Amino acid sequence: MRHQGRGIISGFAIISILLLALSCGKKSAVQTSVTPAVAVPVVRTLPPLPVRPLSPKLEELRARSMQQAARLRELEFTSDVGMSELSGWEYGTRAREMAEVLGGDDLRSLGRLASAGGVLPEGTDLASLAASFMALSAGATYSPLDKQVLVIDKFKDDSLLTHEFTHALQDQHFDLMKLLVVRPFNFDRTEAVFALIEGDAMNVQRRLEQGDAYAKKSLEDITRQEADRFSGYRQDVGEIFPPLLTETFIFRYRDGARFVESVRRTRGEQGVNELFLHPPQSSEQILHTEKYLQNEAPREVQLDEAAFASSGWKSVTSTPLGEIGVRGLLMAGMSEKDAARAAAGWGGDRAYLFEKQGSAPLFVWKTVWDKQGDAVEFFDAYNALCRRSGALVSAATQSGDVAQASWREGGRTTLVRRAGDSVIVVRGAQADVDAALELAQK
Repeated sequence: MRHQGRGIISGFAIISILLLALSCGKKSAVQTSVTPAVAVPVVRTLPPLPVRPLSPKLEELRARSMQQAARLRELEFTSDVGMSELSGWEYGTRAREMAEVLGGDDLRSLGRLASAGGVLPEGTDLASLAASFMALSAGATYSPLDKQVLVIDKFKDDSLLTHEFTHALQDQHFDLMKLLVVRPFNFDRTEAVFALIEGDAMNVQRRLEQGDAYAKKSLEDITRQEADRFSGYRQDVGEIFPPLLTETFIFRYRDGARFVESVRRTRGEQGVNELFLHPPQSSEQILHTEKYLQNEAPREVQLDEAAFASSGWKSVTSTPLGEIGVRGLLMAGMSEKDAARAAAGWGGDRAYLFEKQGSAPLFVWKTVWDKQGDAVEFFDAYNALCRRSGALVSAATQSGDVAQASWREGGRTTLVRRAGDSVIVVRGAQADVDAALELAQK
């Protein structure tokens, strides 16, 4: 049975989970300098799709959707865009193929990072999870690898198909893979770019559906509209997938739509084009448009990986989670409103996965905040997660400007330390966390 909210959901955003693998490179354990982000040429192949003619109705729908996308987006297609109608089985198979071709092993490394941090259950296969997420959530998707739109059989949604052909327009004019496949990997930046991509397509879809009424809505109304449309989806899919995945997925539509519309109202379609030429650097810039317009970049956060290497720890992968990642993680233990408030003072972060022979994986996450009060709020919110079932809590201690708390669950110990505007989280075996916290402070 297809998900009841499928008609409002694009499958293209789900491919972001798959695309993570392209950029999730393993860094040297002694790397300490900041490497500039650069686009990485990607050559990937997939097995050929089934070849079958579209029905006359689908062919008519394809042509009309292309025309609508070009008219509303004020861009012309540089070439024709094909469409393939797939059975549910074929659609799910394609999702798994994309996950593997785009780097199943690296996706699993990223899954280990999330598992070490307690975000995903231990042993989670993120490549399989990504494929399942796509198969469950989407009835149509634009594939930047196949350069065509894929639809599940008997698809009839006019506005959603226009949404997908807007992605094809974006790809032809701005090269989506070049925008997304950037090293070193940055989860936060990737989410921000996907919010731009999905927000643009959602903007076209809503203007098609609502006409002039859409332009009369306030930006707050647009945010509420998208949040309301996803309320049932959040409830249903949220029972299967953790809040970090569901919240970042919804973010791309809800906050991306508001971000793009705010720029379109002041700068027109050319202003939206400029967003693709100078994409947002963080989810914070999507959530707070003024920070994009002021070019307020996130603060760079790095640990001394050489210090960890000297203690036998190998750096497997690392990435910023961003404001939206912090919000999604906190939603595992509190309401969306409270999580958003606690995440709003985010200034920068980086989460690391370290591994050592004979030891449990080590998760180290350093965050910095706009001011000390924001760090205090996050410290309190993160420690509220210890209320999850099975946690053995130790009382928080404070000495001057430094506060520390710890808890144990599932055979792992978590230490949380705040000093000034910085909060460090360390999660691992009890025998390792104290020394790791000392290393993280260097």
